[in-house]
Amino acid sequence: MAGKDHARSDDPREDELAERGRALVYAAVTETAAPLVLRERIENDRARERPRARRRVVGLAGSLAAVAAAAAAAIVIGIGGSSDPSVLATVQLAGSGPVLPAPAHDASNPSLLRTQIEGLPFPDWNQKFQWRASGARTDQIGGRDAKTVYYDNPAGARAAYTILGGEAIPAPDGARTLHKRGKTFYLLERNGRRIIVWDRAGHTCVMSAPTSVPQSRLVDLAAWDNGGTVPF
Repeated sequence: MAGKDHARSDDPREDELAERGRALVYAAVTETAAPLVLRERIENDRARERPRARRRVVGLAGSLAAVAAAAAAAIVIGIGGSSDPSVLATVQLAGSGPVLPAPAHDASNPSLLRTQIEGLPFPDWNQKFQWRASGARTDQIGGRDAKTVYYDNPAGARAAYTILGGEAIPAPDGARTLHKRGKTFYLLERNGRRIIVWDRAGHTCVMSAPTSVPQSRLVDLAAWDNGGTVPF
């Protein structure tokens, strides 16, 4: 006796419906999988790009460090590598500021401080001009010794007075010439500072101060010999 198995229908409409269902399922699976594949591809591309970006950053940092090192070397060469130091290099070096205490007053000569370079002393301007010594530094520039004394006035302006060891160096290009008390002074301005250059006893002296200090005052300071008690 035959069982009650459900026999397959020969109705073509059922086959059509079944085929349409399979197509809908395939479309739904495809639409879900495609974005996932795309997302995985994008993430893989990002992962590959990160090391490249890091290498670019490291490479850029290395290039910047190399440029900075080259610039530092250029400064050292420009200031200390020449046998003939320039006035502007001297001003730049003095602009670094004092690292030593102010020299003491020379009790044996009220016109001088108790500091010198190659036998040439620095003046004491405190009593005459109210510019007191406030600090000092010593350097090497172009293979020569250089000593700088800093002087402050009551208004807070600071002058840097450098004496270079060795023979006098040439006057700076473009400087104006001024004669006072039988002495020759060279004047110029750079980066908001007045600069005055002159010779004392065969040595070059370079002084700079803010432009708030009148030129006439700088010349008075530089030319002061107090009746011969400040050697020139």
